[in-house]
Amino acid sequence: MVSNDVAKSRLLPRSRVKMGITIFALAGIAIATALILYFGSAQVGDAFLTAGWHGLAAMTGVYLASLVLCALAWRCLISAPNRNATLACHWARLLRDSVGNILAIVPAAGEVVAARELSIYGLSPGTAAASTIVDLTMEIVSLIFFALLGLALLSWQRPGESIAWWSLGALAVSAVVIAGFIAAQRGGLFRFLGALADRLGLTAPWSEPDQSRSVHAGINDIYSAPARPVASGTLHFMAWVVGSGEAWLALSFMGHPLSFSDVLVIESLLLSLRMAVFVPWAAGVQEGGYLALGALFGLDPDIALGLSLLKRAREVLTGVPCLLVWQVLETRRLWRASHE
Repeated sequence: MVSNDVAKSRLLPRSRVKMGITIFALAGIAIATALILYFGSAQVGDAFLTAGWHGLAAMTGVYLASLVLCALAWRCLISAPNRNATLACHWARLLRDSVGNILAIVPAAGEVVAARELSIYGLSPGTAAASTIVDLTMEIVSLIFFALLGLALLSWQRPGESIAWWSLGALAVSAVVIAGFIAAQRGGLFRFLGALADRLGLTAPWSEPDQSRSVHAGINDIYSAPARPVASGTLHFMAWVVGSGEAWLALSFMGHPLSFSDVLVIESLLLSLRMAVFVPWAAGVQEGGYLALGALFGLDPDIALGLSLLKRAREVLTGVPCLLVWQVLETRRLWRASHE
């Protein structure tokens, strides 16, 4: 009886977290729907349809180009790669984005799934987890620099814009937080978490019988060669710049082109907002961000919302097939394991 009560007490916080995330997601979706209805669903739909499949195809091409850079950034962090490492990083990155965009109810679900895929394709669990953690860290660091580039362009184009100062303050806080996270990684955060899991009678997903191959050892190995995280961060920065071409092309196909520098400002600040405010699928956050930032450059609300719809359509176009392939692979793995 007592054990059942303990089990229930452990499950209760998890259920509350999931309920909270679900409520935020539903609220975000409601906000997005309300915005579309308020500004006219017909006008927003027209803006979306104007781009058509040609626009979606072009956006997909730009996304895949940025994905290649992200995969190479991940590959830079693997110190002893096998011959399949490059292809594995490409697949893991595509799957990570797909899970994050389509199945984003659980935070970091995409990272967990991607790290598991890397371990399936030859990396030890500790090394796969370490490279995933540092890759995500370098991606956030590069996003901060990308946002600073956007703020510099905004300040040059529109001196005295109040949003620039607010954004700069938020980025300063983010920089302090990520610096602390890096220090914690090097200081043994994941070794502590692994030991804590052992004390609680659990098994950390990155546990290794050989501690020299643990996630803590893997993280220190990566940071001990600074050229690797620097190269990873540089490639991620390039990927952010290339990825801005998605919105630039979408607006061109919609008949409302902006200069690439204007789009870069919008995308850099919007991505920073999405990083700071976790809501599954960025529901409502993305739409509100495009409305507010697009207005600075003369985008009408219906065009801004149409752009957001196009971005989400591209996420579905690339994400759903990837998830279907993943499910087929998982089914085959389970089938083979059950017959061994």
